[in-house]
Amino acid sequence: MNLFFILLLFALIAAGYYVYQRLLKIEREIRADKYTAAAEDHTPPHEPESTVAEPLPTAVTPAVASQDLGLREQVLLAIAERPGLAQTELYGRFPDAERRELQKLLRALDQSGKLKREKKGNSYQLYPL
Repeated sequence: MNLFFILLLFALIAAGYYVYQRLLKIEREIRADKYTAAAEDHTPPHEPESTVAEPLPTAVTPAVASQDLGLREQVLLAIAERPGLAQTELYGRFPDAERRELQKLLRALDQSGKLKREKKGNSYQLYPL
């Protein structure tokens, strides 16, 4: 009888350990999917989608504002040349620009009606308006 209870206890411990390992694996997969989606979307999970950086006043920093205008025009031209361009592909076309800067610019252009961003998988497709 003691052997039966020892075997039952061992089986319960083994089952509990198996369930624990499965739950850890599922949690890792969920976190990896969430991280991958955020990385491909290029927005951190904690940042709300509606946050838009206000444009810099030209009187305060004219050099920076003129650089933004140049980048803005280049981005709009690249999207006009190839409608439906994936946002991740756009980053490859502008290797000198920081991704965060491009993300903010694309979000602002979308909200101002200069281009249209459509969610496609883990990225956005960009269309001129």
